[in-house]
Formats: sequence, C-alpha cells, structure tokens
Amino acid sequence: MRVCGIVGSPKKNGNVDLLVSQVLKGARSRGAETVKIYLNNLQIQPCQSCGVNPDPKHCLFDDDMRIIYTALQSCDAIVLGSPVYFDTVSAQVKLMIDRCNCLMPYIKQSDGTFGFEMRLKKKKKGVFIAVAGSEQEFNTILPTVKGFFNWTNTELAKTIFYGHNDNRVGGVKKDKKKMKLAFEIGKQLVRLKK
Repeated sequence: MRVCGIVGSPKKNGNVDLLVSQVLKGARSRGAETVKIYLNNLQIQPCQSCGVNPDPKHCLFDDDMRIIYTALQSCDAIVLGSPVYFDTVSAQVKLMIDRCNCLMPYIKQSDGTFGFEMRLKKKKKGVFIAVAGSEQEFNTILPTVKGFFNWTNTELAKTIFYGHNDNRVGGVKKDKKKMKLAFEIGKQLVRLKK
C-alpha cells in the first residue's frame, strides 16, 4: 500500500506537518510505503479555467503539479493537511485543488450528451487534517476539502482537527493524545484498504 501525505502549510515542522507525519508513521508501522509532499516547495501555476480537455495529459501547464498528479494516480490513500486561513484551506492547498479541475473534465460522451468523466479510476481512502486557533470553526473548511476528495476519487475516511491557543511552531508535539490519534489513524488507513 502507498500513502501520500500532502502538507499544505508553509511551516515545516509545524502542527500540520507533524500531524501528517504521524499519520504516515502509523501507516508505515503497518507496512505501507509513504511519501510526503510539501506544496510550498512546488512551483504551481494557478488554473486558467481554459476549458480544454488536455487528454492524455492532465493539464496544459507543465509544472510541478505533475508531482501531485503522479501521486494521486499511484497512491492508495491521501493524507491532506492544511491550516485554516480565512475559513478555508491555505493558498497552497487551494492552488493545488484548483489545478485538479482537469481530473474530472466536462466532456462530450459517446451518446452525444455531456457529462463529467472521472479520470482517476483508482479509488482511494483519505484523511484530512486541519489546524487552527482554538476560537476558529472547522466546519467552514470541509466543503472545499470534500470537493477535492470527490474530484480525486477519494473517500474521506477520517478527519483530525487540532485547535490550539499558542503560536509556537510544532506545539502539537506536546499533545500526546492528538499525536497518538494521528498515529492510530495511519494504522487504520492500512486496515481500511485491505
């Protein structure tokens, strides 16, 4: 089994990164192969809403989004982590999500009608991790994330929400209960896929 962690926070070793890493560690403890991608390190152009079906390619742009497309095609599970910024995902995550638009193009089908075509045939399991201040709502971020998982043929199996009151990078390390939960969810991901 292959599990892909996607870190949507600009802070390495921050709360999002650490929780994604814990889920991946749990999956590895059950024999999964894991990979972690930092969106902030990638050069991704914004979607231009061109409306062109780029088949057989995923997109007309040839940039670092190809790393994401390859991961989405090859993995069995996705662990997506994002801070909550302005009631939604980070800019890095939203940029990636928008570029997944071409994974389900609206095309003319063989019977002459138009409809969406799911280009990623492989079904996957998904975990979503959101980190925010303790006063912030988490439900506002979910519609965007559920759309991404739907577009990538991924069932959202688990969510981890971490609300905190400090500004220390990586403060979640001290929350043993949350770290253990993330590790256990990683182990469960492997069982879910078997």
